[in-house]
Amino acid sequence: MVDIDMSNSDMDLGSMIKDQVAQSIQNVDVLSMLQKMVASTPEDEESEDIRQKLQGILAQYNNLSENEKIQFVQQLKDVLASKLAMKLKDSPIEFSGVEDAIKDAVMSQLYFVAAAIFVFIVILVFFGYKLYKSIKDKEKKREEKKKLKQMKKKK
Repeated sequence: MVDIDMSNSDMDLGSMIKDQVAQSIQNVDVLSMLQKMVASTPEDEESEDIRQKLQGILAQYNNLSENEKIQFVQQLKDVLASKLAMKLKDSPIEFSGVEDAIKDAVMSQLYFVAAAIFVFIVILVFFGYKLYKSIKDKEKKREEKKKLKQMKKKK
């Protein structure tokens, strides 16, 4: 089995994931996300307060001109991306369990394949043995018939 040093690749993979998440914020439709949040039913008072604040923000957004709307959305995306990037930098992504999970998944698949191959080989050997025995029995009967005919001819 190959032992890979994951300490350096953890850092690269984690930073790649963080960069991709931060970059994906730039492609998100923030307005529809805010509208969905406003349309959701609050679970507690804090959620209700946040929902009302978001409603106010959306009402103000609707009163803005097109240029101001574009600028507002861009600034909102920038703020979200920077906040998310800061959060991701503060909390490192841990990949120690991923390698074990992959090994377990691969091993379970290998066990299934090995079991299937074993069953196939057992069936193949069983029928091969039966065929061999059948052929040998036929040969034996032919030999006996041949001997019997030769004995009759000699008499």
